[in-house]
Amino acid sequence: MEQQEEGFQVTVQINQGLEPTTFTVIPEGNSDGNPQNSTTFKITRDKDKDVLAVLTSDTNHRWTIISGELEQQDADAIGAAIDAHTA
Repeated sequence: MEQQEEGFQVTVQINQGLEPTTFTVIPEGNSDGNPQNSTTFKITRDKDKDVLAVLTSDTNHRWTIISGELEQQDADAIGAAIDAHTA
């Protein structure tokens, strides 16, 4: 049986002038098993479940794109919504 991924949704305005977009954020843990390293988050577009990016943040809440094709400002906006949700 396939395990369902748990996550949460955030709604972020990433394109000026367009409606905000809802994304599903799936925490994946850290990539190397080191508890000192931060969690990675898989970002999917809610309407079609396409994976847009995998993000991680450092201790200063700066967001890094591990994979995907988001612009840095979009990753920062999604990251800020993740920070607000997990605070």
